[in-house]
Amino acid sequence: MERRDLRPAAAEGLTGTGKWVHETVVRDGQEVLADGISCLFGNAECPGCASVFNVADEYTSANRPIMR
Repeated sequence: MERRDLRPAAAEGLTGTGKWVHETVVRDGQEVLADGISCLFGNAECPGCASVFNVADEYTSANRPIMR
């Protein structure tokens, strides 16, 4: 499968939970984790169809509990 690079969110563009988590890990000196948070709240490109999507939104949608 072809891989595409992630498009991390800019730290100053984060809002809500993403901003809070990113600020917390930066404050605590966890730069590697901060980079991962930027990727989680950033975008990715599908290698199959080239559509761009938000990683966190896609994860949330794929793991939403089944409503009955």
